[in-house]
This record gives sequence, C-alpha cells and structure tokens, in this order.
Amino acid sequence: MRQYLFALCACLFLLSGCAQKEFTQNAPELPQVKDDTPKRQEIIKNALKHQGKKDGGDCSGFVSLVNKESIEPYFTTAELNGYFEDARRSLAIYNLLEDQNRLYQEKPKVGDLIFFANTVKRYAKAKKSIDNITHIGIITKIDPDETIYFIHHTKGKNLISQMNLNYPTVAMYDNKAVNSYMEKCPKNEGHQCLAPAYFSAYGKIK
Repeated sequence: MRQYLFALCACLFLLSGCAQKEFTQNAPELPQVKDDTPKRQEIIKNALKHQGKKDGGDCSGFVSLVNKESIEPYFTTAELNGYFEDARRSLAIYNLLEDQNRLYQEKPKVGDLIFFANTVKRYAKAKKSIDNITHIGIITKIDPDETIYFIHHTKGKNLISQMNLNYPTVAMYDNKAVNSYMEKCPKNEGHQCLAPAYFSAYGKIK
C-alpha cells in the first residue's frame, strides 16, 4: 500500500511539474520599454553648456552642434541633405522628422525638439502656415503646470525661453513667466508675438 501511495505521489509531482513548465513556456513575453532617459539627459547637458554663448551661430546651427555632440539623436548630415527646400536647415530637419513620423503635438519630452513657424518676416510673407518652419529649439524642462522650457539661439545667443499652451495669450500667469516673446509686437497685439502663436510641432529623438 505504501509503495502504491509513493508511486501515486511521484506521478502527481511529475505531472504538476510538466504542467508548470508548459504554462511557463506558453506565457506571453511582456514588451520591453526602452529607457532613453540617459540619452535625453546627455542632450540637455550638451545643450545647456552652450547657454549664454553664441555657439552654433543661429537656431539650426545650435541644434546641429548639440546633435553632433550627442551622437546624432535627431539626424545625420547625410540623411538631412535630401530634405532641404531652401537655405533653412530648421525646415529641412522638420521635413526629415515628418517623413519619419517623428513629429507630434502633445505631451512633449525633455530632449525633444520644438519647431516654430512664421517667425521670420521674409519667409512668413511668402508662405504663412504651420509648417512654414523658421525656428527650432531643444526642450530642457517641463513644469507640472505644463510650462515648457526650451533653449534656442535668439538675439545672438543661446537662451532659455518658455511656452505654455494652456495660457497662449499671456506672458505671465500667477506671477510666473509662462510664455516668451518670439519677436516684438505693438502692445495691443502683444499676444500674437508669444511662443504659442508660432508653435508648430515637437520632434522626437530617434
């Protein structure tokens, strides 16, 4: 009788082991989420070390400089060459990211690009539209109230500016700077020169 019970227990143990093994083998693999935080931190570090300096020469030159120092998270020179419409490198970068489905409108991330349209009068007169890209920057910080900080080459230097699409018509909200002026405007039309009025899209890193 004891031998029978021992054999029965051994059989049940083997069967349960096989079942467990089969269950484990058939279990679906969970998708792995790529952690690109280190890459984004490197971009921001490289961008901020040029703050207050003339490095890059203009907005797209500054972005290209940071892109090179960060091992090209935005584009390579070779692939960018095919996307120029005119002399604007900012527009070429936009065209490249659009072709690669890397443009988006909501929930930006630090390290991503930010594009603006119609900030340069000679281009705005010819084609005033959301994809008439004339300016570009790099997002460095995002506050809980969705104020975005971006570094860009403006007024001859690489400076930090702000944009908050929740308050598109004011520069200050609750004693805090939420939107920067992209160009000078008459006082009664000042809101038309704030960052939200020119915002076009965000651009993802690779």
